[in-house]
Amino acid sequence: MEQEGYVSIWLGNFPDNDALWEYASESHYDDDGNAISTPFGRDFFDGEYYPFDTDFWEREVVEPSNDLAKLVEPFSYGDTFEVAGIKLDKTYNAVILVYDFEYEPEKIPADAAVEFIAAVPYDNSDPFIEELINNKE
Repeated sequence: MEQEGYVSIWLGNFPDNDALWEYASESHYDDDGNAISTPFGRDFFDGEYYPFDTDFWEREVVEPSNDLAKLVEPFSYGDTFEVAGIKLDKTYNAVILVYDFEYEPEKIPADAAVEFIAAVPYDNSDPFIEELINNKE
């Protein structure tokens, strides 16, 4: 569900960004041009179109690691994600992040290409904008 100040994190392994974006694209279409669910949507959202604002998500293949902080650090606000204490039991090279959304799994798909790791708080404030606001007062 939408929840400002939270980021939902999925991790997986893909050969390249094209494969990741094919799995988790903005939209998929059948041969007749009808919108269909993406594999990510089928795996985690019961085949429905995404229940989050697709303007506020990122996905990318990154340097492989088993350290969650290192995996998310290159992303927007990644250094503010509250991931201390979350241990990974294997190495991943792909990250899907949905901002201002707290995913609450009802079922964990065993054969999904990515794993839901956590929904954690993050700081989405922009120091530059805050400084401008404070200087106007």
